[in-house]
Amino acid sequence: MTGSTDGAASAERGAEVWTTRALFARHKLIGISAVAMLVLLIAIILAGIMGSSTVVVSDSSTCATWSSANQAHQLAYGERYLSEHGTLPSGARTPTSVVAAINAGCTQAFDNDAEEDVNVVQAIKG
Repeated sequence: MTGSTDGAASAERGAEVWTTRALFARHKLIGISAVAMLVLLIAIILAGIMGSSTVVVSDSSTCATWSSANQAHQLAYGERYLSEHGTLPSGARTPTSVVAAINAGCTQAFDNDAEEDVNVVQAIKG
């Protein structure tokens, strides 16, 4: 008969319900470490989101600044360039063609390690 009670006891142990509270109670150091890592991860993500600044592109912006601007800012600058300077030397008149011209000029600047010396107007003119 004692064999049957041992079987029942082992069945009860095997059927234990695993809860977060029970795991933390059994493994406090690992639990605290996991929570600390989660808090650190969230802090890093929030710092990245909060620390990102809006890039304003102007005629004097360098190719390095241009490359960190998002597509909306680049297109907005393309529109502003056309309203202030007129058409491109190639005759193109769309903001996307301004962006393409700057990208082409800045690619050359990056190839020559001059991304900090070349501004977007210089990139357009080649």
